[in-house]
Amino acid sequence: MKKLNKKSSIQQLDDVKQGDLIKDDTGKTGEVENIEILNRKKETQYYYKLKDDGTILIIK
Repeated sequence: MKKLNKKSSIQQLDDVKQGDLIKDDTGKTGEVENIEILNRKKETQYYYKLKDDGTILIIK
């Protein structure tokens, strides 16, 4: 299981693939079903859609 938070490196966030088990600081956990990465101005938003209905958002 990969633990992700806003202090995670860009490399760690980019290494997450579909099927990986991930967890965030709030305790939300699940298997990644889809990944969307958006670049907005000076930040990058990583949306990890989970199979069991939920999304983990990490902003760098």
